[in-house]
Amino acid sequence: MKILRGDLQHFEGPQVFRVTLFDIGINDLGNPGTEVEIQLDVHQHGDDLLLQGTLQTDLILTCDRCLGKASLPIQGAFAVWLVSTLRPDLQTGADDILVLPPTQQEVDLSGPLMETIYVELPQKLLCQDDCKGLCPTCGADLNNQSCGCVTEEFDERWAGLKAIKQKLRE
Repeated sequence: MKILRGDLQHFEGPQVFRVTLFDIGINDLGNPGTEVEIQLDVHQHGDDLLLQGTLQTDLILTCDRCLGKASLPIQGAFAVWLVSTLRPDLQTGADDILVLPPTQQEVDLSGPLMETIYVELPQKLLCQDDCKGLCPTCGADLNNQSCGCVTEEFDERWAGLKAIKQKLRE
């Protein structure tokens, strides 16, 4: 997502942008045409600009257990400093810094926006909290049907503990 420098310097209050995942540079998370709503506010600090914003989108991805569709609402915040040169007095903590030389007229926010979306992704995406997944024997989706496969496999390394358990029952 690119914005002209001149447009940033004349912001009046938060602005709302609607772009797609593809516009941001993301084409590996569901449909690249998925809409992303970005609310952006600009604050001038001397020669530097602080861009603060939020984004939200609803991704349709694949469940990690059953391979069905999983809906994932994403909401995240970001902050980016636009500076003409890097200086040692910049102390921004976790905020991003983009160097924007005076001759460059466009600001590309794709990197910070991508980062905001990827940070919000869970390590394991499930279609529902109690997703049963797929049967390891026949591949049936256990959320929709029971397959009747016998899945009791015994690992002989646990035979000693099984014998102790049997003795305790007697």
